[in-house]
Amino acid sequence: MRFPWVTAGLVAACATASSFPAGGDLLQYDRARVAGGEVWRLLTGQMVHWTARMAVADLAVLLALGLWLETGGRRRAFLLALILGAVWVALGVQLLPPHLTLYRGSSGLASALFVLTALEAARPPARPSARILATCALLLFAAKIVWETAGGHPLFAGTLPSGVQVTPMVHLLGGLAGAAAFVLNRKLSSLPRPRPI
Repeated sequence: MRFPWVTAGLVAACATASSFPAGGDLLQYDRARVAGGEVWRLLTGQMVHWTARMAVADLAVLLALGLWLETGGRRRAFLLALILGAVWVALGVQLLPPHLTLYRGSSGLASALFVLTALEAARPPARPSARILATCALLLFAAKIVWETAGGHPLFAGTLPSGVQVTPMVHLLGGLAGAAAFVLNRKLSSLPRPRPI
């Protein structure tokens, strides 16, 4: 079993960035600063959080699911989900909601790993009970997005600072990235391997 270096490093980096009082302002997504050339904020904004509770909720999911995926023989799918999730969330935050000027949170990455984990858990030769649980998890994930869209309040992150709103689009994009990573990994696994010469 490999040590889960990517999971450990990602969670440690996010926890460190979120723990510094000035970390949020230095790393958060800021539409005006991105337009001014600080494009790294598209990714670093996904490392910092608005509150300690938000950080704990996001990073606990990243840690638990990352450990399961990275140490359970699903490392390539895990890496694909992280890469696609980070890129899709960054593009979504920048291109889709023009009213969104600031953004913080790892929930897009957590959503990518959540959907990927559910799909991996249901993959044959999974037991019928595992498939049922995975299907229920995906339905609850969809219900969470609908609830947050309708109510405008986060389900697990607690009360956010004044003026900060939940962004369900990020969770949707993360979930879609997790599904895309699952499909892409399956296609890559089905490719014939070159024979040694």
